Amino acid sequence: MNKEEKVIQKSIFLKNLTKIFKGISGEKEVIAVDNVSLKVEPGELLTLLGPSGCGKTTALRMIAGLEIPTSGEIYLENKMINNLPANKRDTAMVFQSYGLFPHMTVAENIAYGWRYREIKKVEIRKKVNDIIKLIGLEGLGNRAPGNLSGGQQQRVALARALVIEPSVLLCDE
Repeated sequence: MNKEEKVIQKSIFLKNLTKIFKGISGEKEVIAVDNVSLKVEPGELLTLLGPSGCGKTTALRMIAGLEIPTSGEIYLENKMINNLPANKRDTAMVFQSYGLFPHMTVAENIAYGWRYREIKKVEIRKKVNDIIKLIGLEGLGNRAPGNLSGGQQQRVALARALVIEPSVLLCDE
């Protein structure tokens, strides 16, 4: 990072956040997240701990815009973002299973975040090559994710999330 570059970080505030999944054909509702309120200041790291199925992933998915809250509010730097689609939020998420696209190469997976931005393809290729070097996968850019080790896949997923320079990075497990 150059001296002129700044890491932009924003606060997150969850107010009475709840997610209830409706039961299927007579099954009981599942309260995945129940009235959670918390604030994470810029530069802070927060870890959600709990047993499997307690709502950690669901909470992250709501912040990222991938899941709609049943009730409650999500703020990013004092702006309510409940109605913003995922691609308009200044967040990125690394999924537990990495969420890499199996039909794309390592390089294409990393470049995915730039897909809808006004960046020339030549510039994207250079940036992707730089990132591939940085994460120690030089020479593997044309491989499919399925041909990488778990650790290598994890690095690709993290690189894909970071290339868009989000203010908030959400990591699931």
